[in-house]
Amino acid sequence: MMKIENVVNNLPTDYMMEALVQSARVLSKDPVCSTCDANNKAEFICMQCLDMMCSSCHKIHKKMSVSRSHDVESLSSVTPERLAASGPPLCADHGDKQFLFCQDHGLALCASCKDERHSQCQAVNKLDDEMISAKKSLDTLIDQVTKEEEKLKKEIAEMDSLVKDVDISRHEDMAQIDKACDRLQILVEEFCINMKRQSEASHNSSKQNLCRNKNRCSEKLASVTSHKRIIFKAKEVSPRPALIHLAKALTNRVNYVENSYHQFMTPSRVGTSCEDMVRKIEEMLNKSLMY
Repeated sequence: MMKIENVVNNLPTDYMMEALVQSARVLSKDPVCSTCDANNKAEFICMQCLDMMCSSCHKIHKKMSVSRSHDVESLSSVTPERLAASGPPLCADHGDKQFLFCQDHGLALCASCKDERHSQCQAVNKLDDEMISAKKSLDTLIDQVTKEEEKLKKEIAEMDSLVKDVDISRHEDMAQIDKACDRLQILVEEFCINMKRQSEASHNSSKQNLCRNKNRCSEKLASVTSHKRIIFKAKEVSPRPALIHLAKALTNRVNYVENSYHQFMTPSRVGTSCEDMVRKIEEMLNKSLMY
């Protein structure tokens, strides 16, 4: 079984820095074609294979089925950063290309790493195959995330539209409330005026009735006072036989005056009915606030 310290030692501490170092090391080599045996000057480099090549080998490299899709750049324009970003991974321990991947440990391997540390591992596959599988998974994930992103954007747009609708509804509702309250205020003012008119008319009618009764009572008082004087006078000066007839006549006249009383009309209290109506309206308004 592989020792734990060997696995730990095989874990790179900084992929980017190691890739930059390896890329700088490749570019620092003499620009000699590594494909042909003529030691021609290299003018190009394959960003995937990291092989330097002359112009002739460059044409052949682009025609081969295994490398026609590779990105070949001019040596004069390639920087270590670009090479590190697009080139194949290099083993930090051996400096060789990593073309295998150990599923058991999740590590990219070169040939030496497989022979020395991962010979007993059951799931060692080609790195390119694992990269293709990983890219497919990422493409699926990107598609999933993109759909979710579009869905969320659509929901946010709908929410923005709903927020605008709510604002419009609020303004319209406020305007309707103001209109209703203005109308209610006008109705209350008109109701107040009409109730005051009714109260004024009722009390004026009662007052006029009282004044008429008062005048009649005053007239009656004058008549009663006059009859009183007549009675006293008749009592003093009338002869005995005439006193009997006079007493009877005066009694009939006094009885007529006593039977001429008038009834009093009580004014209608409109304010009481107003208070009852206000209580009912107040109850209705309070109930409407509960919804």
